[in-house]
Amino acid sequence: MQSAPKSRHGTFAVIEAVPNRLDASPAVPRRRWSDDAKARILEEAMTPGANVSAVARAHDVSPQQVFAWRRKAIRSGAIAMLPERPLAEAQSFATVEVAHGEDDRVGRLEIVIGDATIRVVANVSSSLLVEAIRALRSA
Repeated sequence: MQSAPKSRHGTFAVIEAVPNRLDASPAVPRRRWSDDAKARILEEAMTPGANVSAVARAHDVSPQQVFAWRRKAIRSGAIAMLPERPLAEAQSFATVEVAHGEDDRVGRLEIVIGDATIRVVANVSSSLLVEAIRALRSA
């Protein structure tokens, strides 16, 4: 078995490569956001009830980027989070009064909201009851 013929000079070829960009890197250069733009986006994302993903989409930013900006701003002290409300303040419950009378029947319930009363019997569907309470609250 013979090997491939070698060149007479015993030299090797030198390949020159110029690094341009990695194949996996994006063709578009990274965007730079001004501090004012970041502040506006963060302010919008941190309003009560705001959806961070929706705000990010509206400004063509990834939600992870908005969360990273927020985390960095909190750590630097540029923004401060409001203190959490105690659980007792965050939840509100209706007052329940148990009234015993002569006509007490099993499975009867009265719900009083403001000056309106909803009387419920045992076989009412829960979806109908929820609809009635929502309608009463919105009126």
